[in-house]
Amino acid sequence: MDLLEEVINVCGQNSRVVIVDLQKKGLLDRTLVRNFLIRKDFDDALKNENTDLIKHIFIDISDKYGISIRQVQRIVYDYMKTKCQQMSTLI
Repeated sequence: MDLLEEVINVCGQNSRVVIVDLQKKGLLDRTLVRNFLIRKDFDDALKNENTDLIKHIFIDISDKYGISIRQVQRIVYDYMKTKCQQMSTLI
């Protein structure tokens, strides 16, 4: 699925104009948007599926975005690691 379509699915139809405008101006980093959507898909899958099948979630996301399973894992786990480190500095 096209990245623009994914963002519209998450943010709503009205977001199309903003997304296209940001993309034309070079202000939208496609990789960052894709990584956000991957983490969202992972979180949604954990909420809706059996967590014993985490490897299947990674496989599904890998197929959806056309990247390796390892790349999906790094996107999810590196973000979680960074978030935990930020939380620990606040405590």
